[in-house]
Amino acid sequence: MNEHDIPGPVWFEPDPELEATEEGLRFLAALRERSESGAWSCDPDDTFASFAVFENRTELMVTLELYDPDSDPEAHILTVGAFFTGSRLVGGEFRDQLYTLERNPETAIESSGTPEFLAERAAEWFTRMLELPVLRNEFEVGGRVVNRQWVLAGTGRELTSQFRVQPGDPLARTVPVRRGRAAGAQWRQRFQRYKPCQVNPTGS
Repeated sequence: MNEHDIPGPVWFEPDPELEATEEGLRFLAALRERSESGAWSCDPDDTFASFAVFENRTELMVTLELYDPDSDPEAHILTVGAFFTGSRLVGGEFRDQLYTLERNPETAIESSGTPEFLAERAAEWFTRMLELPVLRNEFEVGGRVVNRQWVLAGTGRELTSQFRVQPGDPLARTVPVRRGRAAGAQWRQRFQRYKPCQVNPTGS
């Protein structure tokens, strides 16, 4: 087998041992078709799919991990995902390993229709999630970054942080998070309207 025969990573790859539904497989096929178009600024390994049985019905869960590639080490910002039940799609943010769904206005989705229609809606939603305007707050002490916090631009809602941010913590700078193909002139233009603050810690 040469390198060209080795299969590449699969978008939203479920566990093959889990029992899938016909509608779920149709949904995944349509979602992968959009994912493989090359328009997303993430890798297939950032996506996940799983079938699970809840109260005698099988649901498909699809998730996407969002990262900050400019942080060192690369930081996980947020997990977004949705449940597909055959004719309904409900999604938002996952904050724990139990995949408890949190529905916030900036990240929620809910729709009904055929598997193919809902896969299209899910693809559009994941595209929007990859374009979420996120800011990184960096806190410094003695010229050294001691904490980082990621918030939504515009609302300031915290998505995650390395440590708990307390009132009065020494904020050194706020910078927009660059993700994949959103870099360059298009990325800078996108964030101009949010005017991230630049704080000089020396006060000069």
